[in-house]
Amino acid sequence: MKSTLNKKTATKNNISSSDVAYRLLKKKLSKIKRSLFILIGILSLLSFKSNQTSKADSLCINEVNDFTKGPIIEEVIPELTPENVYAELEKLNVKHPEIVLKQSILETGWYDCDYCSLEGNNIFGFRYKKKYIQFENWTEGVAYYKKWQDKRYKGGDYYNFLREVGYATSKTYISKLKSIKIDFL
Repeated sequence: MKSTLNKKTATKNNISSSDVAYRLLKKKLSKIKRSLFILIGILSLLSFKSNQTSKADSLCINEVNDFTKGPIIEEVIPELTPENVYAELEKLNVKHPEIVLKQSILETGWYDCDYCSLEGNNIFGFRYKKKYIQFENWTEGVAYYKKWQDKRYKGGDYYNFLREVGYATSKTYISKLKSIKIDFL
């Protein structure tokens, strides 16, 4: 028992000076990295500040102060549900959001399809050169739909528009859209 205790004590005290130096250096480098990150953030905000009017200058100073107080918060993408898609459609002022929501449901099988456009967060099945367009997240797909719609839709019956513009390629596409029942609308 005594020999085991002595081995533990010996192991504890057997830390070489190079180990101690390595640990101290590692700790110091970690502090330097954090300081550099904060400094780069402040410098980028200050360079932005120099391009603004004097009224905006005071806002930039506040932003610098806020930056040093806490972590950067990234936008959280909501879960892909019919309710969240509808909310995003309304937020972006997409015309006929009920019909567009039904399109996303039909294209993805209620957001549960395998080997479809959903793999690329493309909830509307948009294609380019016979391949599905890929998005970082489903909200980018909604933003793309909004741009697509703004460019092409000039008013009138939306179902006819989908047929005329070539979105509804199947003869039963419109009847399938109309048959989808959404309980929260």
